[in-house]
Amino acid sequence: MSLNSSMQVGVSAMKATSTALTGISNNIANMNTTGYKATSTSFSDLISGNATGTINGQGVVSKIIQNVSSMGDLSTTTSQYNLAVNGQGMFVVSDSSNALSTNSTVLYTRDGSFSTDTNGYLVNTSGYYLEGWVADSAGNINQTSSTNGLQAINVKNISNAATATTTVVLKGNLDSDTAVSTAASTPTYNATSATQSMSAYSATTGVGTQPDTTMTMTISDGLGGQHTVTLSLLKKGLNATTGETEWNYEVSSPDVVDANGTGQISYGTLSFTSSGALDTANSTTAGGAFSDALTINSSTSGTTPHWGTSTALPTQAFNLGITAGTSTLTSTAADTAYTAKADGTEFGTLTSVTVGKDGVVTAIYDNGDTKAIAKVALATFNNANGLIAVSGNTYKQSTSSGSYALSQPGSNGVGTLESSTLENSTVDLSEEFTHLITTQRAYSAASKIITTADQMMQELLTIKQ
Repeated sequence: MSLNSSMQVGVSAMKATSTALTGISNNIANMNTTGYKATSTSFSDLISGNATGTINGQGVVSKIIQNVSSMGDLSTTTSQYNLAVNGQGMFVVSDSSNALSTNSTVLYTRDGSFSTDTNGYLVNTSGYYLEGWVADSAGNINQTSSTNGLQAINVKNISNAATATTTVVLKGNLDSDTAVSTAASTPTYNATSATQSMSAYSATTGVGTQPDTTMTMTISDGLGGQHTVTLSLLKKGLNATTGETEWNYEVSSPDVVDANGTGQISYGTLSFTSSGALDTANSTTAGGAFSDALTINSSTSGTTPHWGTSTALPTQAFNLGITAGTSTLTSTAADTAYTAKADGTEFGTLTSVTVGKDGVVTAIYDNGDTKAIAKVALATFNNANGLIAVSGNTYKQSTSSGSYALSQPGSNGVGTLESSTLENSTVDLSEEFTHLITTQRAYSAASKIITTADQMMQELLTIKQ
């Protein structure tokens, strides 16, 4: 090896250690950067050979190695929007709140320092928007496999639109040992009378017929208002023709206007077999075939029953739930009891937003209702260390990393989400200081190679003189 070659080897060593110093400096500078992945430096020797088999060393070359797949310690924070991935996977982020497309800048990061901007979007400290699958108005989430199906997650002004009740699930029993009402067995009871119906009953005035039992339920109108609907029941007795036990029933609400001014929506008889099961074939509604489908006409309608004029409500149709779906109504020797649950919701004001371990972003309203508004998407790569690092503690896809795969947190080997949590940097300060010392020594030694080769060359020049 010539003296000139020796000097070139020294130069390569200084370049290599300079590269290592850059990596160490960057690691130390980012020791407090959320989700930062410490890099390391790999050194490789350079060898040249010739036809005679002589091998000459040509120095060294260095390369910064990324450790994107490594995971830092998790620390708790006070912000509900701070997120950390406990396991594999990276957040999908973008530099814009616009819907993603093939021309969008899509990046990946472990930095979950998200908070809301002035428009309600989740943005991390580097200014990147968190992307996910956004739910439709009904709370359904279409989980696509492409980033083009992702949108920036917004947690502001998510009003809970009121939905009108369409079905009441009623489960109950009427005590078959209940004595037959005197009112039900004489002309005293009259379902269509303003003074003799159960809907007209008043314990204060004594007007109307007192029911044996009542079942109340709350329904929602299309504007989010709540209304009490009462199912009043009066034991009628045994039907001589069918041999079944019959009960008179009326459905009423104080917010409804009917022809008699009692708020009655519907009336009829319920017939029960000897085993206590409801027999809809022998039951009746207003003297005709039985139906538990009810309609309350609009407040401006002249057709009764209709909503009171002060409510300004549209027509509403709903099912009482005596026979629909999972509803059951029986008449056995057990005590009278019931449960009634109506679908539909009243208008709700957003009170808080939570992010679950499965990535589902849920809005919670002051009326007790909850609604899924989005789901955080996590991306994984065949070789995450092959991603290209860009500014803002983010990475972009490369041929070395391979294509991405989107998954819901907690599925397909992807980590779960931890809210009010951040992932710390993977930088070990003591280790970096150790590398800093050894790198400095290596740089000094490399410089000695050049100065020594220079002195030897000076000796040659002296001999020539």
